[in-house]
Parts: sequence; structure tokens; C-alpha cells
Amino acid sequence: MSAENTAERIDAAIAEFFSSWDIFTTILVIVLAAVLIYPLLTGRDPDTHPFLLARQAQIARVRQPGQSAVYRSIDIPHGFPLRAGLGVKDPGAPRWTAGRPGDLRDIWRAAVRGPVKDDGTPTGDQGKILTILGREKVVEHALDDLTLGINVIGQYVKRNNGQSVAVCLSNSVELLSAIFAGSFYGFSTTLIPYGLPQDKLNSLLSKTSADHVIAEAGVLDLDAMQSTSQSIKNVIWVTKPSSEHMQWSANAPSGLSLASWHDLVQKNHRSANSEVLPLDKDSQVPPVSIFCPAANGGYDLVKYSSENLISGIAALQATLARAYKLSSSDILHPTTSLTDSYTLCWTLAALNSNASVSLNSVAGDNVDLLQATALSRPTVVIASPSTVQAYLKHPDTTLPSGLSKHMSKRTLRAGTMPAKSAVTLSSSLARLRVLLIPQSTTLPANTRLSSATLHTLRTHLQCRIGYALTTPLVAGAVAQTNILDYRDKGDNVCVGAPLSSVEISLSGDESAMDSHTPRGKITIKGPAVVGGTTTLDIEGQIDHDHTLLLH
Repeated sequence: MSAENTAERIDAAIAEFFSSWDIFTTILVIVLAAVLIYPLLTGRDPDTHPFLLARQAQIARVRQPGQSAVYRSIDIPHGFPLRAGLGVKDPGAPRWTAGRPGDLRDIWRAAVRGPVKDDGTPTGDQGKILTILGREKVVEHALDDLTLGINVIGQYVKRNNGQSVAVCLSNSVELLSAIFAGSFYGFSTTLIPYGLPQDKLNSLLSKTSADHVIAEAGVLDLDAMQSTSQSIKNVIWVTKPSSEHMQWSANAPSGLSLASWHDLVQKNHRSANSEVLPLDKDSQVPPVSIFCPAANGGYDLVKYSSENLISGIAALQATLARAYKLSSSDILHPTTSLTDSYTLCWTLAALNSNASVSLNSVAGDNVDLLQATALSRPTVVIASPSTVQAYLKHPDTTLPSGLSKHMSKRTLRAGTMPAKSAVTLSSSLARLRVLLIPQSTTLPANTRLSSATLHTLRTHLQCRIGYALTTPLVAGAVAQTNILDYRDKGDNVCVGAPLSSVEISLSGDESAMDSHTPRGKITIKGPAVVGGTTTLDIEGQIDHDHTLLLH
């Protein structure tokens, strides 16, 4: 009897519930079902395992008094050598061998050869090197033509018994060609920042032992240069396409030989070899020196050996997970100068990975990001912190708000990258997948980007970000954020874990070192460090996830 009463009561409750059903109830049920079902239908696994973000560096088991333990990249255990080579495999070498460390010549060989199949045979494809001229023209350079230029310039310098070449050019194929020419033909190159005043340029030239100078036509006062740099005997002008018809080699001062890059290549295009020089394991690659900005406003000459650069390049390539590595479908566009080792190493890494490279002569700390990338539409961009800050503050930059901002942050908290929005797809950054930002120790502290700012960039651009700590005495970078770490750490300036080419430790008061989050001066060691070791003038702190915070 009680069971019948229970059934009658349930039946009556159901009838009463549906008797009050109306259109508003239907809408409410549909909305509730959508809220519950939508995450199940659209949910994705995180881009990386949370455990990999919880501990992003390895810590040594012992430490010295007044110092923290040594921290390394998670893929290089303590006791093993740091990453120092590219693992170049020569034709015919067994597939299971580790390969040679390689040098700068192997990077150009890899670029000219193109991607290879599983059996080691080339696919026939090549990456591209593009030059952006203004807002309307893109010039594509054939790698065989650039190889011809490398051989012509290299042979010209060697015929004149050149031992050292100073290069003062904006981001251009000629600058890259000069570096590779020095690598193949055995003369050192010194890169001088472009756009300096004449007196400053002459002062830097006087600090070199260069016997050749490669510069943009018209930027050098030859008489003033001769009075301060008597070792220079030859000048190679790099002319713009609109002025190639002019006689730049005429009216040379006494004791100085002038030549035009364009004329040299044109005169020797038949006699010179357009193929890459064969492998020579016995010869050494000369260093590449760069005048790097110093904290006092001047410039320090830093000499990078080929081993330093190769170690930095290999470590930067390793920061990209397997599914996100550079490939032939990528276009890398540096808006910072190639005289910065971080920019140079990433550009060489792109060539080694058969990605395309887009170069614009307008490069530096304050560049209009949208205009600089308008024609190239890159997938990977290198931009300075000042450029990023200017982009976020630009009146035409529409940051996400409301529901769009909430959904983007919700997706990032779940560990996945949100899909491109309509605003992003309509800009020149529509194809952008990785944004690389070097934070140099020589820049003021007010240029540093907080974790919250990087989070805003992710929600707006829907791209992954690598924020790196760089210093002139380290090729590549000291540390870089994991591009798959989308967490917001607020106002903290987080530069990620050490790269696999270096190891870092902190030094300071013993009380500060005897902590789970030690704080002190940063000491760096490794094959990417000029001289093997250096200590920075800034303080850092190790966070709970073993990433480096700046103070």
C-alpha cells in the first residue's frame, strides 16, 4: 500500500512540474545543457603535462656555502655534458651515431640542401630568405645566388690577404653572407650596430684590427675613417637596388681600395663557384665578434667562437617541443638587430631547420610590429620588450574584453591555447604561432615584462611566447620561458628555466641560499658562455617551479 502511495506522489509531482512548463523553462534547460555539454564536446588535453610545469629545471643535490644549488635544463641531467652541438650527420654515416657538433658552415650546408627524408636523401625543397622593401615589395633570394655571393666575397677578401672584416649593415642577406663567407674562407668578422653617428662608428672601427669593411654605400666618411683606422685598406659598398648603377668605386682616397658588392658578384658570376665548399674537418671556423650595448651606454666587443654560437643555437632549438619545432612551413621575422646574439642564433637556427627568414632593414628596440610584419605574415617573430609594450599601448590594438577575454583565460588555465579570434585573423599576425622576446641585462628594469603582461599577449594574439633572459656574454640566451606554460604569475618577471647550454646558480647571504626559493646574483657556466663562466649584475630568485624570477 505504501509503495502505491509513493508512486502516486511521484506521479503527481511530475505532473505538477510539467504543468508549469513554459517557453522560459525551455530556454533555461537548453542554456543549462549547453553549459554542461559544451566543455565535454570541445575539451582538449593540455598542451603539456602539468608535472612538466611543476618542476621545470633540475636541481643539484649539493651546494656550496653562500651559493644555491646548481640548476640545469630538465633534459640535461647533472653529470652529463651540457648541449654543445647540433648533431650533424655526414652523408654515409650510420643513423644511430650522434653526429658531429657542427659549425657555422654546416648551417649553410643544411639550408642549401633542404629537408631530408627518413633515408637521408634531400626532398628538393629549400627555405627562403626574403627581403622586405617598404610596404609594397618583397624580394626572394635564391640560396644558390647567395652561395655565389658568399664565394665571391670570400675569395675577394682572401685575394687581398684579408684576416678580419668589419661589417656595418642593417638586417640583410649581405650581413648573413658576410658571416658565412668568413666561416668558409677563414677570416674573422666583426659586427657593428647599424645607424650609429659617424664619430661613434669611427671610434668602434678603431677598436678593431679589421683590414676590410663591408658597409652600406655612403654611410662611412672615408677620410675620417682613414685617420682613425689605418689598418683598413679595402671597403666593400653594399648598394641599394635603386643606386646600383652609380660608380661607388670611383674617387677612392689614397691607400684605400673601393669595390661594390653588386659589381663583384656580377663580374665573377661565371668564374666563381655557386656550390657550397666541400666539408673540411681539419680547418677551424674563425670567431664572430659583436659590439654589444653595455650598461653604461657604450659598447663592449664580445668575441663569440663558433662553439659558443653552435651551443646557443642548439639550445634555442631544443626549447621548442617536438610538435612545435621550426620547419619548412615557418617564416621567422626578426624585428631586432642581427647584431644581437639571441636574434642571430634564432636566425641561424631557422636556416638550419629549413625555415624561411624574412629580413627588414628597420630593426631595433622600437618597431611598429604590425607594419614590420605586414608583407611577410610570419609564423615566428622576434621582438624587443619595448616593441611589445608599444604594440599593447597602440590605439589600434583591440585587447579582448568581456566574454571573449573570459573564454580565452579559461582555455589558458586549462593548459590549451585558444583558437585565433576574428580580430587576430584580420591582422598581419594571423599566422603567428610563437613570439620570442629577448630581455637583455643591459636594458633598464622598466622594460621588463611581467607575467600578467605576457598573459595579456597570449589572450590577444593566441600564440605561444618565449620570454628570454639574455646577456652579451652568453650566445643565445641564459633562460627562456616554456612556450607551453600559460600560467599567470601576476607582477612577477619570470624568464623561465635555464637553457640546456648553460647551468646557473645564485650567490648571496647564506640565509637567502638556505631556502626553497633562493635569491642572489646569477652565475652562469656552460659552452655557450664566452670565457666559460660569467656573473650578472642583477639579482634573481628561483621560484617554486624552479624557474628564474628577476628582481
